Amino acid sequence: MNGQVIQWIVLGLCTAFVLLRLPDALRGRGRGIFVALVLLVIAVGLSLPQIYLPCDRLLGGINIANLVIRLSLYAVFVLLGLRIAAAFRSPRTRWLIVGPIGVTVLAVVVLSTVVLFAISDLPESSTGLFAYGNQETVRLYAEAGRLYPAYVAACLILPALKGLVDPAGRPAHRSASALLAVGFGAVVVFAVMSLVSEEHLGMWEIGLPFGAILLVTSGLTIIWASRRRTELTPRANHLA
Repeated sequence: MNGQVIQWIVLGLCTAFVLLRLPDALRGRGRGIFVALVLLVIAVGLSLPQIYLPCDRLLGGINIANLVIRLSLYAVFVLLGLRIAAAFRSPRTRWLIVGPIGVTVLAVVVLSTVVLFAISDLPESSTGLFAYGNQETVRLYAEAGRLYPAYVAACLILPALKGLVDPAGRPAHRSASALLAVGFGAVVVFAVMSLVSEEHLGMWEIGLPFGAILLVTSGLTIIWASRRRTELTPRANHLA
């Protein structure tokens, strides 16, 4: 299975998850997760040349669409981080994400991303900026783009593991916690491998990040479906 097939499958599933949550979002329930999923659909869609190239042309043809991907993913991880920290009753995780440390990390990464993008020479649209991979600023831009998601994912692994081993947890929630833990772990592994590897990661370049997206969104959807099915009280799990 080639990389684009995987990307299209993940895009289709993420879109389906968004549509499943749309009625609840219109009623004012779970809007944070809904917005995160919509932004994720945008980021995944723009990773495909069939979508990226025409969208970027509308934005001027200078790869603004790639910057949209980066900033969308930062917002996704902020929203997911806050909701998952609340769901697992982890104030420390919330503090790490939106406390002084988390806000500083986010500010530094966003500023670095925008500055590195601005000083790079990107005159024509190129999906994933592959045509400009020889530029040092583009390489640093890509590394900055992986840093913040990895930071938030690392903060969320332990709460998800605690949800997995919680003997009082419902089977669906424990299964979802396992998917979330593995998904966030894959985000961290991908960031570390990208930093230490001097060569292209091959299929791992697609398998790890898109696999992580599939695992995390599936975990969130299982929790949502479990709540809908069993009519849990609102305080039982904020992810739903």
